[in-house]
Amino acid sequence: MKKNRTGNRTGSRIVSAAAAVCAAFTAVIVFAGEANDAKIAAFLKGYGWEITGGCIETADVIIPEPFDLVYENYNELQKQAGLDLEPYMGKCGVRCTYEVANYPYETGEQVRANVIVIDGECVGGDICTVSLDGFIHSLKY
Repeated sequence: MKKNRTGNRTGSRIVSAAAAVCAAFTAVIVFAGEANDAKIAAFLKGYGWEITGGCIETADVIIPEPFDLVYENYNELQKQAGLDLEPYMGKCGVRCTYEVANYPYETGEQVRANVIVIDGECVGGDICTVSLDGFIHSLKY
């Protein structure tokens, strides 16, 4: 971690500043409410997914620049759905999570759709369960 002229670490300030920007971005998305839900529902419907109700969870995301191994693998899922997170490296966004209503198989647990929204646009996502022995796959199934 770099230190400034006074010997203080500067990296934590950069991360804090990025988190503050993402938090402000999240507030804008969350306040959009039903309009945002409708846009995301239409995005998911384009892949054949239907959701029940509105967003059940949001989380700030920063698409890393460069990708780490996790994001390299996650971006492979995006590419399977005709999406690509590479143009969004270094950008802040929000992950919005919804319950999937029409998953074609019985899983014994809730199936979720995660959608990454950056600058008001749906740019990525996945279908998953949250259990340790669950699954994650592309929006295109």
